[in-house]
Parts: sequence; C-alpha cells; structure tokens
Amino acid sequence: MIAASKERTTNKATGYLAMMATLLVWAGFFLSLKGGANSDFLPADLALMRFLVPAFLLTPFVYKARAQIAAIPSKYLLGMFVGSGLPYLLVASNAMQYVPVSHGSALVPGTLPLFVTAIAVLFYQQPLSSHRKLGLAAIAIGTALFLVSNISSSEGTYDWAQSKGHLLFLLGSLMWAIFTISARVANLNALACSGVLAIMSCLVLFVAVTVGWLPSTLHQTPLSSWPWQQVFSHTLLQGVGAGIVSSCTYMYAVKQLGAERSAAFGSATPVIATLLAIPIFNEVPDMLTMSALGFVCVGSLVASNIFMKNDASLNYQPPVHQK
Repeated sequence: MIAASKERTTNKATGYLAMMATLLVWAGFFLSLKGGANSDFLPADLALMRFLVPAFLLTPFVYKARAQIAAIPSKYLLGMFVGSGLPYLLVASNAMQYVPVSHGSALVPGTLPLFVTAIAVLFYQQPLSSHRKLGLAAIAIGTALFLVSNISSSEGTYDWAQSKGHLLFLLGSLMWAIFTISARVANLNALACSGVLAIMSCLVLFVAVTVGWLPSTLHQTPLSSWPWQQVFSHTLLQGVGAGIVSSCTYMYAVKQLGAERSAAFGSATPVIATLLAIPIFNEVPDMLTMSALGFVCVGSLVASNIFMKNDASLNYQPPVHQK
C-alpha cells in the first residue's frame, strides 16, 4: 500500500517535470512560428522543417510498433494526424501571420481545457463540476476580450485580419484537443506516435507541394541559396523540439497526470512566450491583451480542478485502446 502510494507520487512528480519541459518547448514553438511568419518562409517550408527530421529519426520506432499502429482504429489515427500533424501546423502557421505571439500562445494552450472538457462531456459523459464551469467561463471571457481587442480604439474600426488569426488559433486549439483525446485512447508509444504522424505529414506534404496545392519557397530555391541559419534554428525548435521532445514529454504527462490536467498546465505557455516575445520581436502587450491573457490563464488552472484534491472528476481518463 505504501509502495503503491510512493509510486503514484513519483509518477505525478515526473509528470509535472515532463509538463514543465513541454511548456518551454511550446513557447519556443510559437516564437518559431512568429519568426517564420516574419520571414520569407511559407507554411509549407515550416512544415518541412517541422516533420522531416522526426520522420527520419523516428522511423525505427514506427517500424517496431507497426503491429500496434495497424491495430489502432483509423478514426483515432486520423484524429492524431489532424490534431498534431500537418493540418494543425498549417492552421497555426497561417494564424500567426495575423496576430502577436501573446494572442496565439494564449488561444491554443489557454483554451485547450475548454475543448478537451467539451469532448470529455459529450463523448465520455464526464461530470462537469461547478468549479470547472467557473474556470471555463473565465476562459470564455478571456477569449471574448481577445476578439474585442480587434477594435481599433483610435479609429473605431474592426481588424478583420487579426480576427481571422484568432479564429484560426481557436480552430487549432480544437484540433489539439482532438489529438490529446485520440492519443490517450490510442495508447501508442510516444516516439512511435510522433514518428507515424511525422511520416504521414511528410507524405501528404510532398504530394501537396509537388502538385502545387501548397506553395513552397524552399522547393523553388537551390540548396546553395537556402538561408541555412534560419533553417537550422527552425528545424531545431520545430523538428527536434516540437516534433520529438515535446511529443514525448506531453504524452508522458498525459499518461501520468491525465488529459485535462496536462491541458490545464498549458496555461503557462502564453506567459512564457509573451515574456520572450518582448525582447525578441518587440511585442509589448497592451492592458486589454494582458487582461485577456490573465482570464485565459487563470481560467485554465481553475477549470483543471487541480486545486480540488477530492474532486472525483479530477482523475478522469478516457478509455485506452486495448491492443
């Protein structure tokens, strides 16, 4: 009994450490997206740097787990691909062209508990406590404030471009929520999961670029003329960081802490990313943005129920796929 209790405590501690590492990589991911949006790179170029390295390095893990992958229902594989593969990156990279880092980094991980909880309630009949409702309401208020910030105080006009970015990031948050639930249900090894998503994304990306569905600057530029310093930095943050490191740490955190609690800790991502964006991109958030950021971050923590040790819904876990 004591040994089991110590093991649970150890697992939670390592889960928290894994989530902290994930937060740092996620913040770097949004900074990389903004750097790509400010450069001559197109979304397809960022996708190449995001998925090519993981696809190459993780192929042995995919091959080893090929029987397990084949046994996973196609709807969960599709959910993982849409939520964390090429479709998600294209949505996020396009959205970052219209909004500051603080907005994008808040709307994806910050509203993630809202969408994860909605999926849990609608498809897994999870009870919804009043404590969680309060947190979700705060997230909704913060999201509304981001949309209100699109109104120019000086001219009274509405910034439709920034609104487009907000809506795209909300779509990206929904996609990531689908990945979070699908990955938990699929119960696939983290490295194999990251590898199969990278391989699928590369295959779709190569076809899309070849037939002209997705324009690519790098595809039309000789290798000798590539901006290799930028390519290396984006590959390090996107491919190695987001493609391998964060996938492993996040899925480990989901396994140890649960999907909703792990999603809730994503609320710290916008704080880290916003602070880093000030010296890097000279993006100083205004008071309305800070207020929206505060509502989203606090709401995410409250909605997670992490402060309610006796809440039965705290330990919610979607059923795992039995291989």
